[in-house]
Amino acid sequence: MQARTDKSTIHLLPALEQEMEPHPIALPPVSRREAIHLLLEQRDFVLLWVGQLLSQIGDQCLLIAAVTLITHLSPSPLALLIPAISLALPQVLFGLVGGVIADRMDRKWVMIVSDLLRALLVLAALLVRTAGDLWILYLAAGGLAMVGAFFYPARNASIPNIVPDHLLLAANGMIQGSYILALVLGPTLAGSIVELWGWSAAIIFDSATFIFSAITIWIIRIPPIQNGASGLAPQRTLWQDMRVGLGFIRCSPPLRRVLPVTGVATLGIGAVVLLAIPHLKIRLGAGGLEYGGVMSALGIGSILGGLVAARLAHRFSLHNLVGWMLVLAGGAIIGFAYAPDYLIVLLSVVTLGICIVIARGALDTMVQTLSPDEVRGRVQSAVALIVAAGTALAEGLSAFLGHFLGVQTVFVAAGLVTIAAGFITIYTLRDVALMIRARTAF
Repeated sequence: MQARTDKSTIHLLPALEQEMEPHPIALPPVSRREAIHLLLEQRDFVLLWVGQLLSQIGDQCLLIAAVTLITHLSPSPLALLIPAISLALPQVLFGLVGGVIADRMDRKWVMIVSDLLRALLVLAALLVRTAGDLWILYLAAGGLAMVGAFFYPARNASIPNIVPDHLLLAANGMIQGSYILALVLGPTLAGSIVELWGWSAAIIFDSATFIFSAITIWIIRIPPIQNGASGLAPQRTLWQDMRVGLGFIRCSPPLRRVLPVTGVATLGIGAVVLLAIPHLKIRLGAGGLEYGGVMSALGIGSILGGLVAARLAHRFSLHNLVGWMLVLAGGAIIGFAYAPDYLIVLLSVVTLGICIVIARGALDTMVQTLSPDEVRGRVQSAVALIVAAGTALAEGLSAFLGHFLGVQTVFVAAGLVTIAAGFITIYTLRDVALMIRARTAF
């Protein structure tokens, strides 16, 4: 049995080469307006996007409710640290397993069952009444993260199967933008719900959004997984399938170049979100209201990035698009660090939102295009693991270095690293972009 697994891994590279043979698609370039119009005509994608946006807004409501509840019941900062660990640890432990399940089973039902399970898990928080009950909330947070590790690889692997190739970048841009849009809308809505009806109402609302998401996915038509196209047949055990997925990435030079860039693309956002409040207070004497404006500006930039992504993709190669967006994002972070007034802060953050959404959308498009359908879930789980690790690393280093070197220095360092990553991307991903352009409309 072990020999079978090793043999599958050994022959991954020929399978990849066969998969990546040029298959030109005669599709004319589309403008930004045409791309968004055509994407909005994709009924299945619109249902997925709406369900995800509402679910992500619900997640923000849960976050606000949980923080409100924890701080009310326990004065210890460790009480907030434990749920953070509960959310991160399952991604590390189960992320790759979730990718295997997304490639073995019907992805539509993986997502539906995941949403329904999360709708039930959220309600467990209603049982918390005293500080001694907080362990219930921690277990619920860990359960939500674990189930999410199965949902997101299935979702991301399904996107190329429900939108045409020439709209894939626009679709990924909208998916990226919906997350940051939820960061903007969610806290405001959550604060209103908690203030008017209490934290339990916010938890019930989040549960309802998961049910809504499950209903939208149930309506969607998702084609079955195209097994056998590249010779990556399912193995007998989860461990063997996991090894095949990791072996595919290891034997794919294009993916080995794209995945590290995906991790670096999260650094700037992590630093800004974590350190924006102390920076604004020190440099401009601003407070919570101004921070809310910064997050709103980030959301506006994300929406704009999603709208212009498709148009830019037909004017620039994907490697140039990713590279220059990272360069501009790095410049925006440095501009944020030295902004002399609040208006420049907002302009810098809008620019950062535009650039990160376009870069991440283009990177997701590259990863999806480079992955055969039957292994795409496992590749997406690896991407999720890298993004989670990159975000945690960025926030941890930002907090640590900000204490010793100063917040402004951290922003400058994050900006310079992002700029360097952009120029490296322009050089190292050129062949990958040409390969993708040879077989798609990008």
